[in-house]
Amino acid sequence: METGAVNAVRGMNDILPRDSAVWQRVESELRRIFRAYSYREIRLPLLEKTELFARSIGEATDIVAKEMYTFDDRNGESLTLRPEATASCVRAGIEHGLFHNQCQRFWYMGPMFRHERPQRGRYRQFYQAGAEAFGWTGPDTDAELIAMSSRFWSGTKLQISPRLEINSLGDSDTRTAYRHRLVKYLQDYEGDLDSDSRNRLRTNPLRILDSKDPNTQRILQGAPTLFDGLDADSRAHFDGLCRYLDELGIRYTVNQRLVRGLDYYNRTVFEWVTDELGAQGAVCAGGRYDGLVQQLGGKRAVPAAGSSTRSRQMISPLARS
Repeated sequence: METGAVNAVRGMNDILPRDSAVWQRVESELRRIFRAYSYREIRLPLLEKTELFARSIGEATDIVAKEMYTFDDRNGESLTLRPEATASCVRAGIEHGLFHNQCQRFWYMGPMFRHERPQRGRYRQFYQAGAEAFGWTGPDTDAELIAMSSRFWSGTKLQISPRLEINSLGDSDTRTAYRHRLVKYLQDYEGDLDSDSRNRLRTNPLRILDSKDPNTQRILQGAPTLFDGLDADSRAHFDGLCRYLDELGIRYTVNQRLVRGLDYYNRTVFEWVTDELGAQGAVCAGGRYDGLVQQLGGKRAVPAAGSSTRSRQMISPLARS
């Protein structure tokens, strides 16, 4: 029998008493902002059926294919430690009838799990706070979520200065047509793409736009953009979002390469990004997912939008100050 010390699992870190006061301060500010915007707390299980994430996030995504902590329980049912919470919010809303002729605003806070390579700014157990709005179709809801996060940056005095990037992914027909155009373009350069991008060319080509490989990024400079082929409704929605942000005085950059790593997004996507926290540059991200409720078994489509903030990489530098 071994008698040596047992250490924490790699990438899953203790929060020691000297740091807890900082976490409490940040969490208190998040709760205050959520209440100010009439979001109500929902508490979700750490474990969900694996099918929930495979159907929502997408089986071809890195999260489902490589990063989830998945196992069979004693009854042989496949379970997964939650890698994100949007799908869980949708599942709970459907299961408890919360979307039937109702609009809902939820917020949540807690640990998530992904089997990523631990490095500065990235952990296998990380903490997210998020907000999800169901039932509103307009760009004012997208702007509201962005305004909440902007208010958080200004109110918490974190040692980071994130910048906002926004884009539109259009509707499903727009994305399908763009996927064909992008694949046709990239096939001429397949041998020059990095290995992850070559694999994604057949499974999830839009994710190639997120590649960090310098040579792949040079190839993408000549690629067609999804934004140029937006349908009229999505273009009007995006223009409306820009007007709201301008009126609120929130500065932003339109990043036509921004796609997000989950399959359920449509129309608006956004990220607050920084170069100050290592590998995990996006400290808050979100967008619209109008088809997800029906995709996961809801009786009808419910317009929806949400955002989530990763807490640990923001709090860590503040805790060391």
